[in-house]
Amino acid sequence: MLVMEQQPAYVLHSRPWRETSVIADLLTLHSGRVSVIIKGARKASGKQPAKRALVQPFTPLLVAFTGRGELRTATSLDAAGPPLSLQGRHLYSGLYANELLLKLLAVDDAYPALFAYYQTLLENLCIKQSVEQSLRPFEVHLMDELGYHVALDKEFETQIPVLPEHCYRLIPLQGFCRVKHQDGNTQPIPGHVLLELAAGRFSEPSCLKYAKYIARANIDQLLGGKPLHSRTLFQSMAVAPPPSQGLIDN
Repeated sequence: MLVMEQQPAYVLHSRPWRETSVIADLLTLHSGRVSVIIKGARKASGKQPAKRALVQPFTPLLVAFTGRGELRTATSLDAAGPPLSLQGRHLYSGLYANELLLKLLAVDDAYPALFAYYQTLLENLCIKQSVEQSLRPFEVHLMDELGYHVALDKEFETQIPVLPEHCYRLIPLQGFCRVKHQDGNTQPIPGHVLLELAAGRFSEPSCLKYAKYIARANIDQLLGGKPLHSRTLFQSMAVAPPPSQGLIDN
């Protein structure tokens, strides 16, 4: 039986299992995305309420588990720090990142660099850095870690450098090609914007707008048309209060 020693982790999502336990989908440092049974996490008395409080998104954890296959069993679960408090749009952004990781990461593939990028994202959201400036770099890192690096400073077919005075269109998951004849079906992106993004400069509003378009097109292609529930939450936040950080389904 495979036994994994204690390692840093975050809960991406959790759901009830049997009468008193939960199944938690975790992002871990050394094992990547795994699903584990956390026994007794739903008990109403005793020491278990403290355990339930840990099985929430955005709480740094140390977790050990055992077993093989798609579902493991947690053998220890401890807090590695205080829970990060996200509110409003920053909370929705955290839920969006969790859903992306849950849907796009393969089970048992370790992404230590992505784990660090995710921690940085949560820290930026916690201090209320701009949602757009927090999410866009994270999306770029996610695509790179998944093996879908899209060069921003050269055309993907010819490798000709992008020029600031020209406009380009995105071929999702592949790259950019120069727009020579404008048409209504193309979202042209100025070359100078692509060069700014290639340099990691996301501060200008126009750059953030195009970065969002690029990220959405690439991610939608990866998802294959599957909807993101967090986007629906974003759209509804103007008319409804934000959800609690807990994602234990009822």
